Amino acid sequence: MKANLGITLLAGIAIAALPALGQSIPVQQAAPDQTTATASAIPPDQQATKEQVEKMMEVLRVRKQMETMMNLMPQIVAQTFQTQVKSINAKLSPGKRLTARDQAALQKVMNKYMQEALGIYPIDEMIADAVPVYQRHISKTDCDAVIAFYSSPAGQRLLDEVPAVMQEYTAIVMSHMQARSKHLTDQMVAEIQEIVKPELTGKRASNPKG
Repeated sequence: MKANLGITLLAGIAIAALPALGQSIPVQQAAPDQTTATASAIPPDQQATKEQVEKMMEVLRVRKQMETMMNLMPQIVAQTFQTQVKSINAKLSPGKRLTARDQAALQKVMNKYMQEALGIYPIDEMIADAVPVYQRHISKTDCDAVIAFYSSPAGQRLLDEVPAVMQEYTAIVMSHMQARSKHLTDQMVAEIQEIVKPELTGKRASNPKG
């Protein structure tokens, strides 16, 4: 049963972590001193300055958005974990299900490491790493244009509405994802049960002696 608990916990965390990984990949793939040879790269003499990019990110409220995302991650992980536990419990016999005490203990451990993980890559470093990436792909002219628009009343109103838009959109995405991934969850649970079946039944095959 311990193997089942471990696999369940890891599966829940892995699934929940995907959105966060998707957000961080663009920044983490390109280190500050790494040059990326792409058709969209801006010639060095036309690249936006560090100060321009920092101003653009300030106007776009990048820091605030990152802080909001980080603050929401523990809640998202916890909700996803609970969903996975309920799904797996529903397919196990009553005697093999996770108890409320087991779930609380696992939740406590998961929250502890999630909080520690959130501090591994501080937002200041994320922004500092993002600046040279933006510089390679945004010209001085375009950066000034972005700053001008998002500093305008229309741009600020758009930014004001982003949280509400994302909240509504996220609910739609999660609804579709949960409905369309149910068969994947069912298959995952079936495979997990096959792996731990000998331990659950107490009928583990003995290793043949060589």
